[in-house]
Amino acid sequence: MSMFERLGEKVERLKQEAEAGRADRIDYRCRACGERFHREQETCPDCGSAEVGRIEE
Repeated sequence: MSMFERLGEKVERLKQEAEAGRADRIDYRCRACGERFHREQETCPDCGSAEVGRIEE
């Protein structure tokens, strides 16, 4: 296995770990379209709705 293949595997593994960690920290959601965010937003950047609130679990 070449150095570039090993590096590619490491990058892919780190990318997957980062995505998994990000999914665990989603705290806000647009009630209109369901888009999820990591921080509070005035309006949804996806649909423009002001119906954005904290996710209550």
